[in-house]
Amino acid sequence: MINFSIDWLQTLSMLGRVALAAVLAGFIGFEREYVQRNAGMRTHILVAIGAALVMCSGEFLKAQYPNSNIDPARIGAQVVSGIGFLCAGTIIKEGISVRGLTTASSLWCVSCVGLAAGCGNGVLAIATTGLILIVLRVLRNMAHNRRKKGNRLVLQVVLSMEGQSIVQLQEDLERMGCLIDEFSFAIDTKNLKRHVYAHLTLPDRDNLAPLMEGLSRIEGLESVESVYE
Repeated sequence: MINFSIDWLQTLSMLGRVALAAVLAGFIGFEREYVQRNAGMRTHILVAIGAALVMCSGEFLKAQYPNSNIDPARIGAQVVSGIGFLCAGTIIKEGISVRGLTTASSLWCVSCVGLAAGCGNGVLAIATTGLILIVLRVLRNMAHNRRKKGNRLVLQVVLSMEGQSIVQLQEDLERMGCLIDEFSFAIDTKNLKRHVYAHLTLPDRDNLAPLMEGLSRIEGLESVESVYE
């Protein structure tokens, strides 16, 4: 028989855990929203609240039915696997480039933070949130500064439809020592052309001449333009 009596101390404890999960996820979501990603603060907060609530509900059921084989960890495991559908929705494929992988990873991590907060492990949840923010913000700034020290180059390539494939062009650029930051293309069906746009980082400006020479030998190349950012 279900016990409808309320343990206020337990209830307040669970509310505190859910609130902690919301606050921690808010920090991570704010970082994603600040860099204008698809899933922002509200999405991250809702994921963490749901995950924390699942763990609290599992603990509540265990207390209600102490002699049953209810396992809160098994309930929480469904969150880890079920969050995949939402993560997949943040991944966008543009041409042969893919965006949103970091945001999808942050959503998955936020669900785990919510589970940690929901089961009462607030210290681990807080510490993990700090680590996630370091990965998202500090490492991102380090990568940005590293690219600024090099030479950022915008490359615009026009290929004929019968020429080299887009994938082969990307592989050639990487073999020529280019660090590809962004890569996309558009197809001009009227003129039967393929326009490729690549944001590259070169080690130094002396690499530009060999790069242009290598591009000139590509099959189906009609034109190539390069502009330093």
